[in-house]
Amino acid sequence: MAKKRRESKRKTPQEEPRPRLSFERILVYAIAFTLFMIPLFLWPGISEYGYGKTMVAVIAVSILTILWGLTAWQKRGWTLRVPWIAFPFLGLVIASLLSLLAAINGRVVVQSLILVVFFFQLGFLIANVVREKRDVTLLLGAVLVSAFLASGYGLLQYLGTLPGAPNATGLHRIISTMGNRNFLGGFLSYLLLPSFVLLLRPRSKCIRAAALLLIAFNFGMLMLVNQMAPMVGLVAAVVVLVAGLVVFRPIEPIRRNRAWLIALLAILAITFLIEAPSGPLNSVVGLSQGETSWIGRVWERNSGRTRELDWWVGFEMLKAHPLTGVGLGNYKLSFLPYKAAFLSTPRGEAYADLRVSRAAQAHGDYVQVAAELGVLGLLALIGAVAALGVSLWKRLRRNLDEPDRLDLLLYAAGLVVFLVHALVSFPAHLPTSMLMIVVLLGLIYAPAYGDSCVVTVRLSRRLGAIALGAASVFAVVVSAFAISDLSANMLMYSGSQILRVGEASDAKRVLERSLALDFAPRQTYYYLASAQMTLGQGEAALESLEKCFTRFVDENTYLIYADLATNLGHLEEARHAIDFLLSTRPKSEIEWKARYVQATIAVRLRDYGGAERLLQTLASDAPSFELASIALGNLYHAQGRTTEARAAYARALDLIDGKLAEAEASLAGRTQFTVDEYGALSHAVSTLRSERSFVLEQLAKLPAAE
Repeated sequence: MAKKRRESKRKTPQEEPRPRLSFERILVYAIAFTLFMIPLFLWPGISEYGYGKTMVAVIAVSILTILWGLTAWQKRGWTLRVPWIAFPFLGLVIASLLSLLAAINGRVVVQSLILVVFFFQLGFLIANVVREKRDVTLLLGAVLVSAFLASGYGLLQYLGTLPGAPNATGLHRIISTMGNRNFLGGFLSYLLLPSFVLLLRPRSKCIRAAALLLIAFNFGMLMLVNQMAPMVGLVAAVVVLVAGLVVFRPIEPIRRNRAWLIALLAILAITFLIEAPSGPLNSVVGLSQGETSWIGRVWERNSGRTRELDWWVGFEMLKAHPLTGVGLGNYKLSFLPYKAAFLSTPRGEAYADLRVSRAAQAHGDYVQVAAELGVLGLLALIGAVAALGVSLWKRLRRNLDEPDRLDLLLYAAGLVVFLVHALVSFPAHLPTSMLMIVVLLGLIYAPAYGDSCVVTVRLSRRLGAIALGAASVFAVVVSAFAISDLSANMLMYSGSQILRVGEASDAKRVLERSLALDFAPRQTYYYLASAQMTLGQGEAALESLEKCFTRFVDENTYLIYADLATNLGHLEEARHAIDFLLSTRPKSEIEWKARYVQATIAVRLRDYGGAERLLQTLASDAPSFELASIALGNLYHAQGRTTEARAAYARALDLIDGKLAEAEASLAGRTQFTVDEYGALSHAVSTLRSERSFVLEQLAKLPAAE
């Protein structure tokens, strides 16, 4: 009897052990939340969608890393699973550090490398902590739901229900939470085939049905954004997937889920027929109207030739620095100088008609790796792809579980889409695209699918504590810089908006605060120079513009610098800047202004005959450019050539009156403007009115016609 009472006492609910949420489970949920949040993250006052996502991703990965260390501390030891791909990645890090040798801006190299390391760290984390299939479902589900919400947002923009890109119509309204419909299309294409796992793995029919609907909706949005390269990537991925199915034969999960797969494939096929630009049903529903066919877009010479120019410029960078490249993240800073060098070659003459003022990316990630990291970077990249391929093959061969094999093949298919897309675009430089890729890499190497192709490193509690401390300090320092940079970016954006409405003094104060917080400031110096010029601080503005040459390299920067240097009497510096700018074959309006400044320099050097020839040629080449006529009028007036001066001023006045009437009509005819639009129109009206007053004043000074 006493024994029964003791057993009854032990079974009392109050004394049963309560389930405890471990650090490891918290970590998995935190990773899932991060994957859900980053594609959707938006914050008012940040200059660019991807920048905000990137900084938030760095902070999130820092927190996740510290939390991972705490889970190891709880277990009294830290076991690290190092995937094979980590070793060529280490080579990529070394190549990035060596690229500092030729970099225009070393801080950009450091900043870019930190971002690369932190995104890899997220994949490394997933490869260590995802041990159960429920965690796979959780992470993929978080990304799928996030993609669905981003797609829904883009669809509402397309329909006009929510505001999209300013002054855009149709598909061009779609920016979603990505900043560009191309970026949304890439993200959805990498996710499409891996998301099939959510149709095959869960036991719940409700979860499967929800996954089917979300996958179908995302595919519909992928078709709607109408991007060629991701679709080509999907075709290549399907070919690879079919080959994998034939070789590794994961028949059982396909047979068991055949009804769900047939339903999904049928929905996708119908969606394709409805939404494909050249599809037989598109003319009925009217989606993607006005877009060219896929074949037409492939042969769009302007877009293709622009990419070719970017690639040839990258090749010039590789030739100049074959071993180390021009520096990680420095392609955009080196583009104009190497573009000028390329256009001076016989091959470059074929691209002289293309007016590309700057290129933030090479529109080809492999080209950009070669340009920025040289041969060493290319070897590291090839090593990473080879390590991934070998790892996939071995993990597929050694894993006897057929559902696992099918999962791995679907992840590989998602990576194939990315690798194909990277041939003609820059998905490796987009936070949402890289997020999807590191998730796939992490899942491929995760313990949920076996332990092959990883090197296990076990740290004692003491060594683990040291590693945790070092990782925590590093994470906190990098996060502090990320928060500081994010604050600097918001201040820069605020300062630029204040500047556009004419408050130069306030803008200058805000921009200087931004510079104090920014680790690697770029166009902030450009905006600061604009504020300084407005305030009459010419020498300070010239110094700010000089700093742009290693931070924000743009045609307009060189033009403004040359014009300001001319006005301040720094004629040699101005002449060098103009000669360089013209060698880059700038856009027409920039070229006209550059040639005008060139003539102004000639006047300052008292080469009046040369100035006249330059201005007459400019007036002939650009008959709508009123400044050439004004300058000719000034030159003739100074030389006492009254009749020619009057004709030049009259021609300028006619041009000014026409442009002024058009600008004033635009300003008066609309009730809603963006800050940029209002600032540009207001500045144009103010400039034209000032020019008109000057011309009338000069005409009044001329002797009366006989």
